[in-house]
Amino acid sequence: MSNPRKQGTTTYIFLCITISVVSLFSGNVSALGVNWGTMATHQLPPRTVVQMLKDNNVQKVKLFDADTNTMGALAGSGIEVMVAIPNDQLKAMGSYNRAKDWVRRNITRFNDAVKIK
Repeated sequence: MSNPRKQGTTTYIFLCITISVVSLFSGNVSALGVNWGTMATHQLPPRTVVQMLKDNNVQKVKLFDADTNTMGALAGSGIEVMVAIPNDQLKAMGSYNRAKDWVRRNITRFNDAVKIK
C-alpha cells in the first residue's frame, strides 16, 4: 500500500521541479503558467496548490476541469485561469444548450471572484 504523505510530497516536488525547469528555459517571459491536473489518488489541498503557485510567481494556470474547490481556492488570487472542458464531457458539448449550461454551472458563477480568461 502506498504512503499518502509520500505521494503528496512527490506531487509537490514534481510541481516545484516543473516550475524550476520552465523558469530556467523561459528567458524573458512576461508570465509563467502551469497546467493543473486533478486526476491523482492523493491530491494536495487546492489552497495549498494556489499558495505554491503564488509563492513561485505563477501568474497563469490551465485547469482540466472546473472543480468547485479548485475554483474557490483560486478566487481572489489574481492568477489568470483557463478552464478546459473535461474529455469525457466533450461529446455532450455538441449541444449548444448543454454547453451553455456547463458554462453557467462551472464558469459564470466564478466570474467575479476568479480571473477567467
